[in-house]
Amino acid sequence: MNRKTSISGYQLFCMIFLFEIGSTSLVGITHVAKQDVWISMIISMLIGCMLFYVHIKLYEIYPEYQLTKYVQFIFGKYVGKSLAIVYIVFFIYIAGRILRDIEDLLTMTLFTASSLISIGIILLFAVMYGLFKGIETFARLTEFLFIFMIIFIFITLGFELISNIFQINNLRPVLEQGWEPVIKAVFPFGILFPFGEIIVFTMILPYLNKKEKAYKVGLPAMLFSGFILVIFTLSSLAILGASAISKSEYPILVAAGMINIADFIQRIDTFIILLIVCGGFIKLSIYSFCAISGAADLFNVKSSSQLIYPICVIILITSLLMASNHDEHRNEGFGKVPYFIHIPLHFIIPISLLIFSLTQKKLREKNENST
Repeated sequence: MNRKTSISGYQLFCMIFLFEIGSTSLVGITHVAKQDVWISMIISMLIGCMLFYVHIKLYEIYPEYQLTKYVQFIFGKYVGKSLAIVYIVFFIYIAGRILRDIEDLLTMTLFTASSLISIGIILLFAVMYGLFKGIETFARLTEFLFIFMIIFIFITLGFELISNIFQINNLRPVLEQGWEPVIKAVFPFGILFPFGEIIVFTMILPYLNKKEKAYKVGLPAMLFSGFILVIFTLSSLAILGASAISKSEYPILVAAGMINIADFIQRIDTFIILLIVCGGFIKLSIYSFCAISGAADLFNVKSSSQLIYPICVIILITSLLMASNHDEHRNEGFGKVPYFIHIPLHFIIPISLLIFSLTQKKLREKNENST
């Protein structure tokens, strides 16, 4: 890894915020908790922050190394390299899912006559350009997109408020069926998406110019992004109601489409799509960067740019072949993926890594003291 490359604390904040917002709105709102889903999101955010603390502790022990590297120090050469390969494949797979999300969104809304592959190729060209420019250039881009997204988010919420389309009764009754639906919405999907996905930043934290900023910047970024997601969830619920949301493919677009100010400001859902695509681009770029960076380090490739084309082609092919249609794609994401992929890679392995690394550290200190 090139240690001359570095990003600032503010850039890390912007990257985490945009990543967490990312394509989250594309999956809609979980239907388990209904009008209490905002409570589930708050709980998921808090648990996600605790999971982020696990990654920070590992970063403090191995500040110079990425996840795919220090997993070899902790679990040994063979097991560690096997897990590193698993994580690289995982990053590629999730990048493919994100790309498919954006492809489906655009072909179902703005570009109904276009094909999935054409949308995917265009978007990946933009991603590859950013990857060739490097993480520092990409980090500077996130500073601009962060300001753009914040402004547009609050403009949208302001328009919804002025349009007088909020129905507070849609948020009632609170905890109508008790805490059970809320907890079911939290685990596993609420925690895993998007807060559990913070694991990808174990591949980016070593580029941070000051080690102490990881926790000071990362935690506020997660809390702020969670706050924005909760606000968007409440606004969609207040406008549409839990019943209408359960029947809608993209509730956030339906809610934005209802904005009407003096029959002049209307149909801003097109701009919401632009916002989602920008967030999805950031998320896709980060996953792609992590896959390329990890593969280059694991297989001793001199220049990681040599892997940009082949890995991006694999991501494109994955996005096209993972499902035959949109419904199958969503059912896979809500069904098998969280239990068989996300839970082990987001929870079990990172916590095991921390336990093993702390145990090894204590044993080394004990041996040094006895010597």
